[in-house]
Amino acid sequence: MGWGRTSWREKIVFLRRRSSAILAPFILLTVMATACNSVPGAPDLPDVELPAIPSDNFGGSNSTPQRPAPTDPTPADYPNPTSTISLATPDAMPGGGSILVPRLEIAEIPTDLPEYSRSGWKHWNDTDKDCQNTRAEVLIEESAVPPTFKNEERCLVISGLWEGPYTGQSFTEASDVDIDHLVPLKNAHLSGGWQWDDDRREDYANSMTTDYHLIAVEKYANRAKGARGPEEWRPPDTSYHCEYAYYWIAVKAEWGLTATNAEWSALEKMLSECTLPVEIVKNEEAGTVHPDLAWFREQLGLSTIVGGNSATLVATPTPEPFSGSLVITEILPDPSAVRDAAGEWFEVHNPDPDSTVNLQGWAIRKGAEDGLRISDKVKIPPLGYVVLARNGNRSTNGGISVGYEYQGISLTNDGDIVELVAPSGRIVDRVEYGEDLVFPGAATSLDPGATDAGANDDPANWCRATSALPNGDFGTPGAANDSCP
Repeated sequence: MGWGRTSWREKIVFLRRRSSAILAPFILLTVMATACNSVPGAPDLPDVELPAIPSDNFGGSNSTPQRPAPTDPTPADYPNPTSTISLATPDAMPGGGSILVPRLEIAEIPTDLPEYSRSGWKHWNDTDKDCQNTRAEVLIEESAVPPTFKNEERCLVISGLWEGPYTGQSFTEASDVDIDHLVPLKNAHLSGGWQWDDDRREDYANSMTTDYHLIAVEKYANRAKGARGPEEWRPPDTSYHCEYAYYWIAVKAEWGLTATNAEWSALEKMLSECTLPVEIVKNEEAGTVHPDLAWFREQLGLSTIVGGNSATLVATPTPEPFSGSLVITEILPDPSAVRDAAGEWFEVHNPDPDSTVNLQGWAIRKGAEDGLRISDKVKIPPLGYVVLARNGNRSTNGGISVGYEYQGISLTNDGDIVELVAPSGRIVDRVEYGEDLVFPGAATSLDPGATDAGANDDPANWCRATSALPNGDFGTPGAANDSCP
């Protein structure tokens, strides 16, 4: 919330997952998808056919001619896929031109292709024979905290911390997470993979050479997606649409796969939602990605968690208001009933009517200079609230109930910043308050009619709390706020 200074918002979010390998000439576009089993050995999931989203919901045009359907599908009817791709250039920065995205070849799906069989795409291999199959290795590399295993052999991952970018929710149990092929196996089959030999299909199904081909996602969102492309399904978290389109194009370009007209129109529509300009060019004109992902993301103005499981936060703010799945709704920086060090707190609201959000692994931060990670499970129920405070003892904190006690952060009485940061580094909400909105002995309260991360950027929606607390201060911690006059 920009009070006294410009507020900020991340433009694009990336999860730096594979810190030890292959963050080089081809990393910047594509992240998830395909209904992959969440438990090794589980039965294949059906390819659910659901109604398509009408294509005229999307803008965009196609200048690439369609390929006629082959009457006798053979490998000669399609060019052999390539393994080279370049998705953006270091010049594609604010003030440095557009992000360059390769145009995919457009081809409608022939009606007489060989039938798709999931068993023909051997997946979840243990290629290096270390007892950890592909699923386990992705879970390990994407966990924001060191994962736990079923036993000391460390073959099966039981828990960790994963943020599913499709929904923006965090998960700690591996059983709640699927490993998703961004471009589903069936979609790959229909767009050119039908002609591949068994080895290439197996390589595709287990590829970990980029950060976006396989990704840990919320299992129900993954299964809702099934084998559908972006013309029929898009992530529920709309803030992820820009990246999703980037990553989808990246996978298809890298593996030489085609796109249908409806699919490409949907991709163009999602690219139009990006906060940086995007230019679609021939693949060979797209350039290359800078080999240092951290440097590249810094130029784009992104926040990230450095080094996989590291708790170090790096942030570069960007001039956009924040919006996200959680909202900071109340702050008490200057209590009167007790001293500041004992009585400071702030409140977070979950406006989702259906989903519980677990704050374990999230970070509380005062801008980029200092912060801490929430180590415990702190669940906010649908439409619920949680209070985070310097002191959890009701006898000394002014008589309030606290959901999480933090240390090392102090809110100043003449204006400050509070940020709530998801495990991936995405700043979900940011409140910046000035001295004029600090009320000694009373919380600064967001009007209950403005409980979203965009409306709380407006200082007119904040006011002095009027409900009395047990020990003499005023506020509504853990409950709906007082209405502002």
